Amino acid sequence: MKSSKPPVRTIGLVLEDANTDFGREILRSVIHAVTDRMNLRLVLISGRQDDNENREDFQRRYRSQYNQIFRMNERFRFDGLLLTFPNLNQKREFDRGIPRVHIAIGSGDELTVNYEDETGIREAIDYLVKIKGVTKLAMLGGRDDNPDACKRKRIFRQCLEDNGLTYSENQFEKTDMTPGETEAAGRLLARNPDVQGIFCVNDAVASALYEVLKRQGRIPGRDVFVFGFDNGPLARELEPPLASVGADGTTLGKKALEMLVLLMDGEQVVSQTIPTRLYGRASLEYEKFEFTARELFSTDPAFINNFFDACFYRYHNESVSPGAINLRRLFQEILSRMLKSVKYRYMSEEEYEETARLIEIFFRNGAMQYTEPDRFVHSISRLQSVMNESSLAGYTTKVNNRLLAMMKDEAICVQGIRVRMGNKRYREIGKKSLDFLIWTTNYLSPGDAALDAMIRRMDRIGVENAALFLYNRPVFCREEHTPLPETIRLRCVLRNSELFEIPEERQECRMADLYHRSELPAGQQGFISYPLFYGKYLFGMLVCHADEKLLEIGESLTCQIGRSIYLNWVTPEETVC
Repeated sequence: MKSSKPPVRTIGLVLEDANTDFGREILRSVIHAVTDRMNLRLVLISGRQDDNENREDFQRRYRSQYNQIFRMNERFRFDGLLLTFPNLNQKREFDRGIPRVHIAIGSGDELTVNYEDETGIREAIDYLVKIKGVTKLAMLGGRDDNPDACKRKRIFRQCLEDNGLTYSENQFEKTDMTPGETEAAGRLLARNPDVQGIFCVNDAVASALYEVLKRQGRIPGRDVFVFGFDNGPLARELEPPLASVGADGTTLGKKALEMLVLLMDGEQVVSQTIPTRLYGRASLEYEKFEFTARELFSTDPAFINNFFDACFYRYHNESVSPGAINLRRLFQEILSRMLKSVKYRYMSEEEYEETARLIEIFFRNGAMQYTEPDRFVHSISRLQSVMNESSLAGYTTKVNNRLLAMMKDEAICVQGIRVRMGNKRYREIGKKSLDFLIWTTNYLSPGDAALDAMIRRMDRIGVENAALFLYNRPVFCREEHTPLPETIRLRCVLRNSELFEIPEERQECRMADLYHRSELPAGQQGFISYPLFYGKYLFGMLVCHADEKLLEIGESLTCQIGRSIYLNWVTPEETVC
């Protein structure tokens, strides 16, 4: 008797703003966690943070219209929800009967998973004061309505006092926690010209500080130590790379999904905290994993595992397909061969060739996606230094140095290929998007015929897998709570860049059934939904495959599509409304 497959359950990941570094890291970790579970489908619903302060009126209007994406998705019956609203101002009334886990909220009766901030922050400040001899520290903080920002400020102050340092408000500057806070960073530096170290409430704020320091001719890590919080992609992309406090072990997104699945299965679940640690980089060099020559030459598998985790710290948090090469085991084989050769002062030519082949396989199978080049090269250089100091000069030392140099070269080469491929992809997407805009600029009378012509060009938008949903008529949103239609029409689908128009008799569906459409591009990771609007007109949504890279272009792309729909569909009579 054949066993039936478990039903696919749809998880909604509701983010305040996926365009932040924190939002992208949450999405990334949840996508990897979903990949392990064949019966789960993910839908990302992301709005735009709107604090209603210090914003031009057109910015608030845009964000308010963009946030219609929440209302559009509230009708869908999700099986579970992951919600991230750090400032709690945009909390939406999704079905309260659905199992839910809140990510990174401060307090309350909700089931939550959050950082245990103090361990990592204290680790950084203790290191600065006790090892580096720093006595003058300052902080770029966050908004008063953000519980995490307030908590991190309290911890910063307490850590200073515990280290015998005084604290005053002159050492603190509030920000809105975005990369544009250069004025706040400038004010903090002006009040603290002799500051030796700065803690930034998140990595985005640190990027603003970097900009101000660069204008002043100062280099993070050389002239002033800097560390942030979140340890997301931005920390690794800044120049020089930013030291940052992040999760020690499992990620917020992965833990939240584990908790939600248990909750959906009827299990008892309690709120959790994720321990943190400092990830040292050029802005604050720090090594958590130290070792001696005796440990190195013991060839103990536990030592090699620890060294692997220190180098490729994201590997144990991410999903690896069953058929993929086990990079941990392969690294252990490579390093154990090298260490044994040093210990016994012998490596045959055949073993050298085989070790070199294994190194090539290791890097060609994606090792560098779990670390960053400067961090890896620094770790390998430490290893090389200890090996050379503890070994007699000779053939074995030479070949091992050659192998270590090969590892550094492979890491840099793979990174270079990744950058070139990424740049090529963005150029291609930009060219296709421009092509779409040119083809869909309507010089004729707007209406259904013009809209149909535009839809026939949707294969030019630069996204490989997507679905276009439109309301029967444009919705003119006179106010925030303008009623939205109960139904929507699936007009076309992109599968691997091939366009399929949906026949009229199969287009209409209830909003509650939107993500159950069989025509949607198949994909285990799930979908990202974007609102399609122009001015006060709301047209529908674009549903794309869940791809963290799409976050970098998705919003601008849908703004372009919204403009094209407006030009091709909205008639002068409708504009008068």
